[in-house]
Amino acid sequence: MLPNTTSIELPKRARRYGAKVKTGCITCKIRRVKCDEKKPNCLRCISTGRKCDGYAQNKKDFQFQALSLSQASSFRYTVPMFSGFDDNVHYLEFYHHCAGPTLSSKFDNEFWSRISLQMAQSEPAVRHALIALGYLHKTEPGNLKHARSGFAADHEPRTLLFHYNRSVRCLVDRMAEPSYSREVGLVTCVLFICIEFLRGNYHTAFTHLRSGLKIISEWQQGRLNGSPGSSLSVQPSLAISRCFSGPTTMIEDKLIPMFVRVIATALLYGVSIEQVFAISCPLPQDFRERPFMTVLEAQSSVHELRNPSILYVTTMAKKLILREPVTAEDLQYQMHLLECHRAWFRGLQILEREKHLSKEDKVTASSLKVSYYATSILVACAAEVNQMPYDEHIESFKALNYHAKIVLDSMNLSTLTPSSPSIIHSTSSPASSGGAMSVFSPKTSPAANFTFEISIIPSLYFTATRCRCPITRREAVSLLALNPPREGLWDAEQHLVVSNRVIEIEESEVDPVTGWPVETARLWSSVIDANMDRNGGFWVNFLSASWVEGKVVGGKSFSKSFKLRVPVFY
Repeated sequence: MLPNTTSIELPKRARRYGAKVKTGCITCKIRRVKCDEKKPNCLRCISTGRKCDGYAQNKKDFQFQALSLSQASSFRYTVPMFSGFDDNVHYLEFYHHCAGPTLSSKFDNEFWSRISLQMAQSEPAVRHALIALGYLHKTEPGNLKHARSGFAADHEPRTLLFHYNRSVRCLVDRMAEPSYSREVGLVTCVLFICIEFLRGNYHTAFTHLRSGLKIISEWQQGRLNGSPGSSLSVQPSLAISRCFSGPTTMIEDKLIPMFVRVIATALLYGVSIEQVFAISCPLPQDFRERPFMTVLEAQSSVHELRNPSILYVTTMAKKLILREPVTAEDLQYQMHLLECHRAWFRGLQILEREKHLSKEDKVTASSLKVSYYATSILVACAAEVNQMPYDEHIESFKALNYHAKIVLDSMNLSTLTPSSPSIIHSTSSPASSGGAMSVFSPKTSPAANFTFEISIIPSLYFTATRCRCPITRREAVSLLALNPPREGLWDAEQHLVVSNRVIEIEESEVDPVTGWPVETARLWSSVIDANMDRNGGFWVNFLSASWVEGKVVGGKSFSKSFKLRVPVFY
C-alpha cells in the first residue's frame, strides 16, 4: 500500500440470487433467471434482445470420449438428435443422415459416420466444420463445373462462410488450451480438406493437407523422441508408425491412413508433399512375409505403394521434359516398384483364394485392382517418351475396365432413356469434338454426387488416354459416361470431354492395318488446368511424344493448347 493513504473497507452488499435453475435454456441458466422454456428460443431471451443459446442436451443421450483403438470399436452406431447448438443444426442432421453415408466407404466409414459426429458434441471447431460440410452437401449438386463457377464468381453463401470461419477461429483458440489434442486438429483438418474439395478449391485444400501432415510429423517426432535410441534427424513418414509396439491410437489407425490416401491426389496435382512428409516405398518381402488377412489390409498396402509410384512417375516426367538422362538408379527403382506391385497382387490373389469374401469385399477388391493396374502400367512405361510400350499392356487395360465396371455396377447408376437425354456439348474451336455426347446421370440423391477419395475416375481417364486400342479405350469412355460421383477433385464429366478430345487428336492418323494411332500422332500428356471460369471453361495442355523427344514432324514441332468450354445440361 502506498504511504499517506487510508484504506476504507465498504460494507459488502448482499446480492439476492434466484433459485438454482435446473431446467431452461443455457442463457437463462447463466443469468440465473427463470426460463419460460419455449422452443426453439425462449421468449425471455428474445424479449430482452438477448440471443438464446438453446437447451443443453442430456449427457446420458450422448457423451464424447477421448478415442483410442480399443474404445473406437465399442461406439454405438446410433447418434441422437442434435439440439442446443444453433439455428443451423438441421445441416448437422443432414450431414448425419445423408452426407456422412455418401462420403463413407468401407475403409473410412467410422470417421465419417461416428468419429466426427462424436467429436462434434464437445469440440466447436469440428461441429462448425460439419455444419459447413452439411450445408455444402445439401446445396451442391457435386459436379466440378457448378462448384468452380461459384468459386470463380467470388460468391459464397453466408451460412458456409460463417461456420467455416467460426470453425477456424475455434480451432485456433482450442490449440492454445492445455487440453488440446492433435486428434481434434487432424479431424478438423480432414473436414476442411473435404470442404475445399467439394468447393473445387484445390489450392486451399492442399494447404490444409500440408497442415495436417505437419501435425502428424510433430506427433511422430514426439514418439521418436520418447523412444530409446531415437534420432532427431529422422524425417517423419508412414513407416515410422509401424515401428512402435503396443496398442494403436486413433491417429495411426484411422487418421494417418486417410491422409495417406489424400496424398495421391496432391501428387497427381504436382504438389511437393515429400518435403513435409516422407513417402517411403515398401519392400517386396513385406507382402510375402505378411499375408493379407482382410481386404482392409490389402487396401492399406496398395495405397502405401500407390504414393511412391506416383512420385516416381512425376519425377521421371520432369526428367523427360527437361531431356535429362535416365540413370541406372532410376531403372533399378522402377524394377523395385514393379516387383512390389507383383508381390502385392499375389498377396491379394491368395486372400481371394483362401478367404470367403463377402459381395462387398469382392467389389472392394475390384476397386483395389483398378488402382493396381493403373499404377503398375504407369510405372512400367514411365522411363520412356515413346508411347508404343503402352500397347504391350492391352490385357491389363482390359482387366482394369472389367473391374471398374464391377465397381460401377455396385453403385446402381441408372442410365437415361432416349426420351430424356442429358447432353454435354463440347464447343469452342479448335477444341470442339464436333458434336454432343450423351451422358448418363446417376440415381438422384439429396446429397451431392461427391465422394472424398479417388477410386476409379483417374484410372478410367488413364485408360481412355493411354490405351490406344480403339475398342478398349472407348469402353473406358463409356464407363466415365455413367457419371459416377465426383472423387475429390476428379470429375467424370470433365475427364469424359477431354478423353474424347484426346481420341479425336490421336486417331486423326491411324495404322491402316491395326487401326491404332501411329506413333507420331500419339500424345505424351494431356494435362487439365485446375482452374475453371464461371462458365465451365478450362484449359487443357496437349503435348505430343514427338515434341518431348525433340523430333520434327512435317517441318515443325507439335505442341498445342486448347481451351474447352463444357456447358453441362441436366
